[in-house]
Amino acid sequence: MSDIQIVNPSNFGPALFPYSQATVANGFVFIAGQVALDDDNQVVAHGDAYQQTVVILDRISRILAEVGGTLDDIVTATVFVPGLDHLPAFNKAWAEKFGDHRPARAAVVAGLLLGGLVVEVQSTAIARN
Repeated sequence: MSDIQIVNPSNFGPALFPYSQATVANGFVFIAGQVALDDDNQVVAHGDAYQQTVVILDRISRILAEVGGTLDDIVTATVFVPGLDHLPAFNKAWAEKFGDHRPARAAVVAGLLLGGLVVEVQSTAIARN
């Protein structure tokens, strides 16, 4: 019997690659890199870091809700952007969604897998269940 719980919200489209949206283990929720996809796996808001961040944080919220959590449970995140010019718009949306909660965070300049994407967020949260 595995001590790892797999989390794949039923209202998400099927994963595009062989992975889980999140796993729960040892008191933490490890959330896969989330990008701005709608529930049919179509890229949302091509090139718009602000809107993509809003969509991504909604996806993360939905994943955490599956295990009784919220964005306030996030302890760390890694943000991937194709260029530093996307960070101001990303930071604006991030600050609006998180308010005074400030998870530890790193930003990495990297290529993203699907055309039109300009933000990806991988995060870890405290498991509440």
